[in-house]
Amino acid sequence: MKRKILASVIMTAAFVLTLTAACSDNNSEDYIREHTTTEPTTTVTETTTTTTEATTEATTAARKEYQELVNTYSGTYVATQGLTGLDFSVFGVDDDGKIQALFSFHEDPANPGVPTGSYHMEGTVEKSDNDDIITVDFKGAEWEKKPETYHIIEFKGVFDLKNGTLESDDYEIKLKKSAGADLTYLINNYDGLYSPDIGDNTIKLTVEDVGVHGDLQAVFEYEPQMGKKSSFITIGQVTNIAPDGKVTVTFEGSEWIEEADDKKFIDFEGVFSADGLSFTENGGHNIRVYAQ
Repeated sequence: MKRKILASVIMTAAFVLTLTAACSDNNSEDYIREHTTTEPTTTVTETTTTTTEATTEATTAARKEYQELVNTYSGTYVATQGLTGLDFSVFGVDDDGKIQALFSFHEDPANPGVPTGSYHMEGTVEKSDNDDIITVDFKGAEWEKKPETYHIIEFKGVFDLKNGTLESDDYEIKLKKSAGADLTYLINNYDGLYSPDIGDNTIKLTVEDVGVHGDLQAVFEYEPQMGKKSSFITIGQVTNIAPDGKVTVTFEGSEWIEEADDKKFIDFEGVFSADGLSFTENGGHNIRVYAQ
């Protein structure tokens, strides 16, 4: 009888030990599994953060504004059509570090009959040890005004900061600094009139922002003598900066703020005075506005 009781006690003790060991093993596995999953995740996060910071710092260090180039350079170049007048405006640098410019050509008195045209260009600066000479490789980007049969040219231009010139052996380009190209002075409120078919209508043109591509964002608000007040967002694009500083801009309606009865935007082209205090449209709307 004592043997049976002893055997029973031994079996019970063995069962308890086995159960305890099994529970202990399961908890260890759960801990190891969770620990293994957590550790790599933490490591990956730290690595990603470090990489992002390094990339941002490198990008900031590599980008240069080249404010010393932001000007309009005027002169001539020679292409298939012969000697041609040229106003070349450098607006600044985009987020990719490319120099943004406008190539605006027109007739030269020595070669009348050449049409006006303009297109955007992007430039890549070549490395140099001379701080006074900046060489830029310019490529065509997009037409703003395209005469028939004309095509975009590309060239390597050399800016001489001391002499204020831009020259290139390509197409015999010879230009000299003539006017500014920083258009922030056009950000203003302009009030005036426009005369469509009937009467004089009061208008407000508010230039709110200027972009690095020579683009302007503005609000055009008008109130006809017969009709309701309307307003819309209009996008302006500079097509020429003349040697005397006058700025030609084409405006196109983009989005309604208060929709007009006829649901038609008013698109127009005109010229800002060199001091930015007035704008006169040179089309059929007879728009005349003045800075307030």
